[in-house]
Parts: sequence; C-alpha cells; structure tokens
Amino acid sequence: MMTLMGPIQAPLFPIRVFKISLYYSVFFYLFFLIFNTSFTIMGVDVGDFLKQYLGAFFGVYLTTTLKVFSVSLFLHTSLFTLAHLIFNFLKKPNPSWYVFVCTVFGIEFLALVQSMIQFPQIYGEFFFFRYPSFAPFLYFLTDHIPPILPSMVLVLALGVLFGLLVRQVYLHKSKESFFAINHVLVLGFIHIHGLYFFGLVYFAFLLWQGKRYQNVHIKTYGLVFVFFIFLYLIPNLWIGISSLRYSKVEGKPPIFILSADSLRYDKIGFQVNGSSITPNIDLFKKDAFQFHDHHTTIPRTFPSWADTLTGKYAMDHKVRDMFPSPEEKQRIGSSSFPTIQQILKKIGYEHYAIGSFAADIFPRANFGFDAVYAPNFNARIMTVQRTAETQILVLPFLVGSWFSGGMYLEELDGLSTWGDGKRLINRFHSLVKEKKDSPYSITYFSSVIHFPYTPSYPYYKRYTDPNYYGKYKYLKFVDPTDANLPNQVEISQIRSLFDSAVYAFDQEFGEMVGYLKEQGIYEDAIIILTADHGEALYEDIHGQGHGEHLRGEAVTHVPFMIKFPKTSKFGQLHENQREFTGITSSVDFVPTLMDYFNIPLTSEYPGKSLLAVLQDKDWKEDRFVYSETGIWFSDVGNHFFQKQRIPYPNILSLHQVVPEEDYQIMITDPIYRETIAFSKHRSIQNSNYKLIYIPTREGVKFELYDRKKDPLNQTNLFPNHPMASKMKDVLYKTVVKWESASVAGEYLIPSSLSDINENL
Repeated sequence: MMTLMGPIQAPLFPIRVFKISLYYSVFFYLFFLIFNTSFTIMGVDVGDFLKQYLGAFFGVYLTTTLKVFSVSLFLHTSLFTLAHLIFNFLKKPNPSWYVFVCTVFGIEFLALVQSMIQFPQIYGEFFFFRYPSFAPFLYFLTDHIPPILPSMVLVLALGVLFGLLVRQVYLHKSKESFFAINHVLVLGFIHIHGLYFFGLVYFAFLLWQGKRYQNVHIKTYGLVFVFFIFLYLIPNLWIGISSLRYSKVEGKPPIFILSADSLRYDKIGFQVNGSSITPNIDLFKKDAFQFHDHHTTIPRTFPSWADTLTGKYAMDHKVRDMFPSPEEKQRIGSSSFPTIQQILKKIGYEHYAIGSFAADIFPRANFGFDAVYAPNFNARIMTVQRTAETQILVLPFLVGSWFSGGMYLEELDGLSTWGDGKRLINRFHSLVKEKKDSPYSITYFSSVIHFPYTPSYPYYKRYTDPNYYGKYKYLKFVDPTDANLPNQVEISQIRSLFDSAVYAFDQEFGEMVGYLKEQGIYEDAIIILTADHGEALYEDIHGQGHGEHLRGEAVTHVPFMIKFPKTSKFGQLHENQREFTGITSSVDFVPTLMDYFNIPLTSEYPGKSLLAVLQDKDWKEDRFVYSETGIWFSDVGNHFFQKQRIPYPNILSLHQVVPEEDYQIMITDPIYRETIAFSKHRSIQNSNYKLIYIPTREGVKFELYDRKKDPLNQTNLFPNHPMASKMKDVLYKTVVKWESASVAGEYLIPSSLSDINENL
C-alpha cells in the first residue's frame, strides 16, 4: 500500500479526491437548487419579475449561476483535500468514498450549526417559509447552544490538522510535508480573500503536476512558505506604509457621518427594563450638539441621502424613489446638484462610504466618494444572492461565520438578512488606521435596524421574549400587500426585535467612537450621528415600515447630533448650551458644513446653517420644514394610505432591467414617473403643527394635526384651525418654488424632467 512517506511516493492529492469532490459538489448544488429555491425577497414574491429577467438575459443568469457553483466547488474541494491530508497523516491514505463524504459533510454541518446560531435570520426563509416543520431544530440551537461550541469543535479539528502538519515537518522535513503545509497556507489565503477563481486554477495545477512536486528543491518550499507568511501580513503592512502619506491639516478635521437606516429619534435613550438601549450614544450626547426636532425630507433611503448630501429637495433634483431613471440619477453630483463630498473635495478632502445592504444606493449615483465599501444592487446581483441562498451548506463560508471567510461573493454584502456589523467595523478601522487625522470623511451606514431587523448573536436575544416561538422570533419582513395587524404578542416581539437592532447599532457606534479615541482622533474630529428615516411599528393604524405615509412622528423624526473639534469655538460651549429644540431638516446638513468651512453658497439652498443657532434653544422665526412620501410598492391592501392615493401599478410592473446601466432595476417610463410624483403625499410642519397634502381621484384632502397634543395624528383639525390656511399657503409656495410646480385647482402638478432645460 502506498503511503505518504513510503518508498513509492504517491501524489498528495490523487485524482480520486477531486472526483469525489466534484460529484459531491454537483449533487448538493442541484439538490438545494431544486428543493430550496424561493422567489420571495423581503416578503415580496418576485417570481414573475425574475422569470422575465431570466428570459431576456439568460446568459447573465448562467454566468451568475456558474459563479456560485465555482465557489461551492472550490470550498468543497478544499475540505476534501484537507480531509485527505489528515487521513494520510493518520496513515489511512485511502478511506472509502463514504468516509470522505461523511467527514466533509460533518465539518460543513458543524459550520452550518454555528452559522445558524450566529445569524438565524439568514436561514429564516428556509425555516419559516419553505420548511417550517424544521423550525424547532433552529429554536433548539439558538436556545441551548452558544455559537462558540461548534466553533471550538471546528477550531479543534483545524488544530489537529496543523498539529499533524507540524509533526510531519518536524519528524521528516521532507518535500511532501513542506508541500502539505504550503497547501494549507494557500487555501487559507484564498479563503480569507475569497479568491475562488485562483483556487480552482490552483487545484487544476495540482491535478496536472501529479508527482512533480518531488522535483522541487526543499529550500524552494521553504521560500514559498516564507512568501505566503509575508502575503498574510501584507494588508497590515500596506496600511502602515500607506498611512505615511497622510498628515493632519489645521482647520480640516476628519469627518465621520455615523448613521443607521430606520433609527427613530425616540429610541435614543429609550428604556427597557430600567436601562437604555443606546448607552454609547447616550455617552456621546454629552459631547455633541443635539437637535431634538430633526426631520428627514423623504422616508426612503435613496432620495433621503440624495437630499441630505446635496442639500436640495428630491422634487428639485428628481431622485424621488429607490429606482431613479438614468436621467434622474445623473443629476446627483452634477454641476447643479453637487454633493457635500464634491464640495469638500475642492479643499483637499477624500471621501469614503461604508455600509451594508441599504447602502447599495451609494454605488448607484455620483455622490463623490473616492471609494465605496458597500454592495451594489441590480438584477444580476439579486440573481447571485437568490442562487447562493439556496446552498445552505456553503452559506456559512460565504457569510464569514467560519474562520474569516465572507469575501467570496461581494454580492452577499447586500443580503437584507445579514445584520452583522463586524465586517463594517473592520473596514472602518482599516480606513481610520490608514488616514488617521488627515482631511477625509467616512460615511458609515448600518442596515441592522432596517426591516427585517436582523441583529446577529447575541443581540437578537437582547430584548426579545425567549418563550416566543413564532415566525417573528428572529426577523420581521414587510409585506406591502398585507394589511392584517399582528396580535399584541407578535407586535411586542417585533418591537423587541427592533429595539435589539437599535442596541446592536449602538454597539457598532460605541466601537467606532472608542477606536477614534484610542487613535487620538476623537477630540479633533467632526462626528455626526443621524438616520435616513424612521420606522412605523404599529402605532395606531400606521402599520410597519416607512415611506408610505406621513402620519405620526415615527417615520420622519430622526436623531441629529454634531460633535465639533474640541479646539473649535463650538467645542468650547458648555453642555447645557448644546440643546436645540427648534425644528430642523436633513437639507440643513450641507449649508451647516459649508458654513463651518467658510465655503460660500453658489446657489440658493432650502435648508439653513445651524451654526448660527448653536447656543440658542429655538428659532427666532416660525420655521417650516417639508417632507413627502416615497413610492408605493404595492397597489393592493386595506391600509389607510391605500385608500388615500391615486393608484398606479405595483412596483414589479413598473420596473425595468436596464443592461446599459449594469442591469440596474429602474422605473424608466416617463408617464409612470410623472404619475408617481403627482401622487405623492406631502407635508409641511413647524414645531407645533403638521399639514399633510393628500391627492386622490376624488380631489385633494388635507389633514392638520397638533404635533404635541396629538403625536399619533388621530384628530384632523383641518380646515377650522387658525393655522390651516397659513400652512397650506406655505406648502404650496414651497412646492411651486422648488419643483417649479403649477397649481390646478388644489392639485400640485409637478414639473416634468423633460421640461427642465439644464446643463448638467
């Protein structure tokens, strides 16, 4: 019998190992593709949409499917070759195929168990929509087994492998032992960096070389070993070398915009069981200016960020929903609508964006970032995600819950169920370590609070009921077609999930601020905390989600805090001078920063610089701020806002996949776009009252609410209240001015993009 160290040297990786791996990979890939495929995304069935897409772009689908299979093949083959090494070191070089398969399957099953405990939300659709009878198994794991337990077993297995490797090198110092240890280093490097294509090429090389590794001098293997150790160290070495290029510039402090999707104002300092769910933000408040009545202009992510970073209204720059046409998104970053990043770049700043799935808006328009560490969103990426999610044996490796993986498929950064902030924090640390206190900005955008509310272990247990065993145990999708109200137990669970997600973000925030302090950057930095919008959580009849209506305080009222450098005149103000209760808007962000850097305004902005009122409590005048709704995703449902709207088709009927725009999903029909704009609900509010404009086929309806006495907006005061006429006049003047809208009766008629003659 041939052995690893026998007189007749056998290849370390015979073709038999690769054949078994190939059969294993094909079997499980097809098995899960057939029995674990779903066309539901965030509660919406996109089956018909994907069928149309696949029919038109079948070649793209084949390419993306091949990509997922290639990753699967590399991962399985890596495990089979490692298992083969272990058997060889144990002097059992030719075990039966089923022993091989059981060994690899056992390792993958342990990794799956660890991943399901760490990120049960990723497997939520499998256990709650496709195979709910298996849900008790997930309950058992998350209730009784900490993720460290299966991790320790996997670490032990890896330790045995390394121990055997070291023993072989120590005892024999042979080419085979050095080849084996280099093989493990190669696979580890490929795994950490997700270089699966090079991995497959490497395996092809192993098949081709056969016994030729014996012809390589042993000193060469030693050099290769040193080379790969150096490769492992390169990232940290490069950051250290690169940081030498950057230095502090007086008057140009680093800027950190730390934000979370759907973070409500009233959740800052919110008490659960006698303790705050945001302890780190509470501590930060002592150093920052707080704007207690801050509102977003539109409670949808893309247009909200477009408004915030350009300082202009969505009705002006025309990005008014999540799916702008090419002509609309090109206006962001144009000469007429520069972002604050582009403005500050002229005085020497560099800009970076970091984010998870909701940050997919940043690569889709010219926001002025030098680099974006966030997922993109298009039909091709969505296909990769849906295909990868079917492969549950491979998912633990793809989401990085197994020994520093997670870089294989960048498309998985866009998974709405992957609420892990660690990978974002690592990117934040790397950038700060490199840039230090030079002029740069980082826009950090966490999605953990966005539905389906998916904090990882142990945060999803923080405030939820351990005795709740329903479909909302780990996550809550939004189904825009379902107006049925959950029962009180379910509502309590959903709100507890949300609070747990807020706590998870607070921990991310604390890690970032703590790192800035550790690096000596905190005191001299500008740090801003905010959110793109809030979230309705079944208050009154408001439902769950954001963007469909403007009732209540939950969807537009968001936190806004600014910490200025301690050496600046604003950093010298006492803590009791940093509380502003007057109403403010997200369009105030750009004028405020431009004012801080003494950059003159080249055009009129709807917002105001907040620097002039930093020592005040309120505006001297009666200030009004504007908001509007997003796009309605569904055209059915019994929600109150579905009964108060001008109808247009559901989102899947409006969409088009545009190959010329990297297969982005857009609403390109100008008639639909004009209808969407015309149908929007709009509001104007001051510190005391809110007026909502609601166009319907029966005419325009108005709702006026007392914000302080009636925060849920239940009692309509229009038209008899003295403020009704004034606020209506302010709303119409605002829209006519910034949208170039016309008025027909009481309807506001938006200007068409085609009518705007502008040099972009």
